[in-house]
Amino acid sequence: MRDLRHVPPRSRPASGQEQGERILAFVPVARLDEIPASRGLRVTVGGIALGLYRVGDAIHAMEDACPHAGFPLSKGRFENGVIVCSAHGLCYDVRTGFDPEHADGFPIPCFRVRVEAGSVEVDLEDRINAPRRRGPGRG
Repeated sequence: MRDLRHVPPRSRPASGQEQGERILAFVPVARLDEIPASRGLRVTVGGIALGLYRVGDAIHAMEDACPHAGFPLSKGRFENGVIVCSAHGLCYDVRTGFDPEHADGFPIPCFRVRVEAGSVEVDLEDRINAPRRRGPGRG
């Protein structure tokens, strides 16, 4: 597991930035060729364990702890964009963080990813999913 706690984040320059626009804090976490198609790659950034997953040509970053007991999800079975916790059998879509059969509730945090010159970078300040709950009368 790569530990990048001490790697300073790289930010886009503020020049030309719109007022109120946030500076993205992408941090390099792995090389693209380190992420296998058949399983996740666990890295640690700023004290947060992440699983990096390849789905087609895209890379996805999701916190790497099963909410049931904290087991590393990246050690589970990975197929068609879904990781299955090898400790308890819980399933999560790495693109959304949600259980693919129950797409409401509280997902595992997923973060924005970019690839620059073969380097995979994650922005821990840009979570791309949020809890969803169906309210009364919604189907």
